[in-house]
Amino acid sequence: MYKITFTGSIKRLSDSTIIPPVSANMDYQQFVDDIFENGTGIVEGADYVGVTTYTQAREAEYPPIKDQLDKIYHEGIDAWKADIKVIKDKYPKTQVGITSIAPLPDWVNTALFNKQKEEYIKAKERLNQYELTNGIKDFNGNYIIRPIPIAVEKDGETIRNPLVVRDEAEREAAQEVINQTPQAVIDSINT
Repeated sequence: MYKITFTGSIKRLSDSTIIPPVSANMDYQQFVDDIFENGTGIVEGADYVGVTTYTQAREAEYPPIKDQLDKIYHEGIDAWKADIKVIKDKYPKTQVGITSIAPLPDWVNTALFNKQKEEYIKAKERLNQYELTNGIKDFNGNYIIRPIPIAVEKDGETIRNPLVVRDEAEREAAQEVINQTPQAVIDSINT
């Protein structure tokens, strides 16, 4: 989990390390890898104190009046009161300012976008490599590179060729990256 600081740095919450958003920094590279793997949900925006009054804060959280009336009709006044009390307790009348969380800065989404683009290109390149079990033929149908056997003998047993297993796993991982890449990233590469 990460938190953007008010100065624009990144704080890794597990060890309180402050990370500058500089691409040459190894911790920043790990941050980008983490948001690529887990999404931006692992990052929280900077804290800021607003001057919102308790009434404005409550109004922003109250459900629409239509939903409140529906709640009273179906579940009774006590259920409605319980829901409203949670909001009133969250924003007491003595409150003068509210600490809120700012949205993520644009550079976080840009870093994720660029990482997705980079990984997509690598995955496409990996899938463009020939499959070891198929080999490569020239225009006349003669093998330039012969296919390797799917099974091999090891210690008197027939097992799946470890090279084939690795090739299949790498191809599967590359296909998964391609499948998970947002269309906007793909479009940015194709244009």
